[in-house]
Amino acid sequence: MLKLRCSECLLEFPLSRKIPWCDCGGLFDLVFEPSAFVLDQTEYSLWRYQEMLPVRTRVSIGEPITPVAQIKVSGRRVDAKLDFLFPTGSFKDRGAAVFVSALKEAGVTGFIEDSSGNAGASMATYAARAGIACEVYCPASASGPKLAQIERSGAVIHKITGPRKCASDALAERVGTEFYASHNWHPLFLHGTKTLAYEIAEQYDWNPPTHIVSPAGGGAVILGLRLGFEELQKLGWISSIPLLYAIQAESCAPLVYKNVEPEASLAEGILSPHPPRLERLRSAVAGAATVKEHEIERGFVALARQGVHVEPTTAVLYYGVEQLSIPTDEPVLVILTGSGLKSRTDFSSA
Repeated sequence: MLKLRCSECLLEFPLSRKIPWCDCGGLFDLVFEPSAFVLDQTEYSLWRYQEMLPVRTRVSIGEPITPVAQIKVSGRRVDAKLDFLFPTGSFKDRGAAVFVSALKEAGVTGFIEDSSGNAGASMATYAARAGIACEVYCPASASGPKLAQIERSGAVIHKITGPRKCASDALAERVGTEFYASHNWHPLFLHGTKTLAYEIAEQYDWNPPTHIVSPAGGGAVILGLRLGFEELQKLGWISSIPLLYAIQAESCAPLVYKNVEPEASLAEGILSPHPPRLERLRSAVAGAATVKEHEIERGFVALARQGVHVEPTTAVLYYGVEQLSIPTDEPVLVILTGSGLKSRTDFSSA
């Protein structure tokens, strides 16, 4: 049986615990560690790595091994992991597939979640696949396609006026009475996003790029990468862990600034002023940079005109990479996290 262990007081709780943090306020880690790295050579989805995942039940919609393509960002040629090519158009399907599989296995019949859009759409979709009841609290200002995905899945959606934090606040009174499947608080989500590290390592013949750059809000990509690469190193499959970097919107950048008060931004998916795992995120990154709104617009268009249609949240990478202290002769991989089809924004004239 999977257990949750408090990182502060070390108390352990069953996975069925409805609150995804300890009574002392500490973060939970999952009591799970793969003993070997085993590949299912007949499988071409993230379930290729199921032996390293903390689930045996599989709630799946065919999550693919996402391809790597070369693109230019601010004139620099880099590799890009096209992680928006998942069933719901977001890398969040990695976390949701594993998280919801574990909940199904544990007998959870319903949950609540709060999200800026992508995670809610992903969790609602996999809940529908699993036959689990789902309610999602989202900012009413979230992109229409994301809200539509949640509603079409059959989930109950609560559209909350105000910034992202208001959605979390609106849900707070139900925490403890309902299972709170928070993708930001619960460690199971990271055991899904860690498959990104597995894929990258395998695609690069167990010698991953020196530098990996991702948009960052709650940190699911960065923290999942760190977890996965640490497991691979411990098991002897890679010799060193790549340097990880985060790009944030200037309007909400807790990795760069203190006492952040978020403002509206085109990068709606990374507006997390106080992510629960902020200190871990800080320790995981080798550097962080911010981009302004006009740079997000221009990056969105520049990527689309290379045939890479991503949402503005992902487009922060375009001008963010050039601000990092990465030598021009060293390999860089960027993680493209969300599809442009999920955004109602049009900057074709930018």
